Amino acid sequence: MKKFIKTNVFIIVVAILSAALVGMSAWTVVLNIQNHKLKNRVVSTMADMDKTNDRYDKMKAENDATNSENAALEKENLDLKFKLEAAQKEIKDAKSLLNKVSAKKMIEAEKALAAQNSPQATVIPESKVCYLTFDDGPSDCTLEILKILDTYNAKATFFVVGTAKLQYLPQIVEKGHTIGLHSNTHNYSKIYKSTDAFFNDLTALSQKVYDVAGVHSKVIRFPGGSSNKVSKSYCKGVMTRLTSQVKIKGYAYFDWNVDSGDASGKNVPAKTIVNNVLNSAAKKNSICVLMHDTSSKKTTVEALPEILKGLKAMGYRFEALNEKCYGFQHTVRN
Repeated sequence: MKKFIKTNVFIIVVAILSAALVGMSAWTVVLNIQNHKLKNRVVSTMADMDKTNDRYDKMKAENDATNSENAALEKENLDLKFKLEAAQKEIKDAKSLLNKVSAKKMIEAEKALAAQNSPQATVIPESKVCYLTFDDGPSDCTLEILKILDTYNAKATFFVVGTAKLQYLPQIVEKGHTIGLHSNTHNYSKIYKSTDAFFNDLTALSQKVYDVAGVHSKVIRFPGGSSNKVSKSYCKGVMTRLTSQVKIKGYAYFDWNVDSGDASGKNVPAKTIVNNVLNSAAKKNSICVLMHDTSSKKTTVEALPEILKGLKAMGYRFEALNEKCYGFQHTVRN
């Protein structure tokens, strides 16, 4: 019985071992198959990686080439930009030069035409002649000035403004004095912003003078004189153009060579005004005296008799300006 059991156990063990061996063989086959598949996958993956690397290298090379081309294009674009800026600057400089040449030729042509058309004397009178001039009126002082001038048998010129007391213009004309045009507004920022603005102002004043006094005056004085520099703040070169254009239009402009100094402050002492005129006149043969006719210049009226006496003692005679007189013109600074 024991022998039978041992035999059966042996058989079972052998059977189990055989089954195990068979199972192991089967698993080995399965594992080999899976291993083979895995190897194939690895090989395929490596091949794909090689392809990917090749594509990457190719793309990198293309990208590098593109970057290099972009860099070249940027450099070319920058060079073209610099060339364009240089060309634009050359064009701008050429235009500026052309404008300057054109403006210079225009100014020269205007000066030549002005010299041809103007009846003004170009040589200062050698005889002792005095042209007394009063700017910015008429005013409440005008009638008193006219009385004093009458007393000394002196003629003068009144450069009037459009905002003053123009009702006194007829008396100025009746007494044989000259009415000169100064400015309708005497507002530098308006009259000197362009040549057109100046002539619009001048025309407006001229019409007012004609309407009140029946006089077409061609005698003018620029506000601030032809040498003023304040006009440069409103229009560069405007005085250079105006000094020629007024003559072309038939006007005669006058500055001065003796300044009374009555506009240097408020209530300048009469004695100072007298001394300013007489001391300056003593060094000259012919003079054009700058004074002012406004309500605030009462000391100018006070000084006038002494000025007339002193100048007469020096041998001066007193005349009113006209279009043919020497202009006592300053050097234009704008």
